Amino acid sequence: MSTEPDARLRVILLDSNGYASYHDPRGASILSADRYCVLLVTDTAKASQATGAGLEAVVGIRGDDQARAGAVRFLYSLGGSDAIRLATVSERLLLPAARIREELGIPGPTVAETLPFRDKILMKQRLQAAGIRVPEFAEFSEESARRLARSYRAVVVKPRLGTGAEDIFVLRGAAALDAFLASRSARAPALEAEEHVSGPVCHVDSVVREGNVVAATAGRYLDDTTAYKSLAPCRDVAVPDGALLDELLDFNQRVIACYPRFTGVTHHEMFLTDDGPCFCEIAARAGGGGVAAGFWSRTGTSLHQLVLQAQALEPVPRDIKVASHLTGWVMIYAGRGVLRAPVQPPDAPWVIEARITARPGDRLRGPRSCGEGVALVSVSGADEAEVTSRLATVVEQCAPDVSPEE
Repeated sequence: MSTEPDARLRVILLDSNGYASYHDPRGASILSADRYCVLLVTDTAKASQATGAGLEAVVGIRGDDQARAGAVRFLYSLGGSDAIRLATVSERLLLPAARIREELGIPGPTVAETLPFRDKILMKQRLQAAGIRVPEFAEFSEESARRLARSYRAVVVKPRLGTGAEDIFVLRGAAALDAFLASRSARAPALEAEEHVSGPVCHVDSVVREGNVVAATAGRYLDDTTAYKSLAPCRDVAVPDGALLDELLDFNQRVIACYPRFTGVTHHEMFLTDDGPCFCEIAARAGGGGVAAGFWSRTGTSLHQLVLQAQALEPVPRDIKVASHLTGWVMIYAGRGVLRAPVQPPDAPWVIEARITARPGDRLRGPRSCGEGVALVSVSGADEAEVTSRLATVVEQCAPDVSPEE
């Protein structure tokens, strides 16, 4: 038996996706056993996924912040030291992780550093002060919402700390605003109100070192991110080289520069208007949908791995090359009922990754956010037309067969 000290970095991992998800599209673990010693906090329903050589301990919880913090305290007490780090790839857990770090004295992103990537008002205040174009916005109140409604044809209301395009309301006209105000509970989460900006939504996904972009890819949503509400597919295609890509990357760097101490991964969404890009929001995580698979296809780099590395205070690469081919992805949704047949993506070399989350016989509840699809399929292609055509093939072949609930 070796008596040499373990040189691996010990990382407490806050998980919401299941340990099986920490792999790149080839199936290789992004938490290699020779580099990391993982102490996992996960949902009890997903604890069975926790297998692998790099795992030192697993604690299953019911999912609330209090239980999660208690699990971290327990794992930290097993041998807490400066060598321990705390990390998560989940946007919902970024703030809880920051609070626990501060409580236990674990190095890594603080609450003050995390909030401007989570609170939609704080992030817009920071960028507006730096001269970045943002929608007119305000902390939600009846007065602020009515003031915005008098100036704009529609007002958007969303949770300040929201994720996954959940609980977003587009209120057109006084009657819609009145109905929203009448239905809002006093216990509802803190909200933001902002002008509705017309135009396509694009995103730039970046690897960042101290406020400078190392590498980035851009994408354009072909469908609204709230398409899940109507069960329509949500498609996204990469932006090719050209004037639009240059404009998006320039705007992205200007926004990233407003976070000069930040190192890690960002997912930055923006509206594309006739007057150029207008900020929507930014997150200190990998983009959802097939963003990570597309980035891996074009760079050979795992965004989720770099998220964890940065939070563990390990360096991120100084140079990443982006290949010229394009990628795209589609999320397939299904309504309430029982799935009667397999959702089967094309068996083709241009399918980068396919995640099927429902099997025949499963009783489906219907999606409550943009990430709750029955299938997520990412594809590659030489240009936009080829990628879009392949996404259409996926949509046709993956149409779910669901029997309505009785």
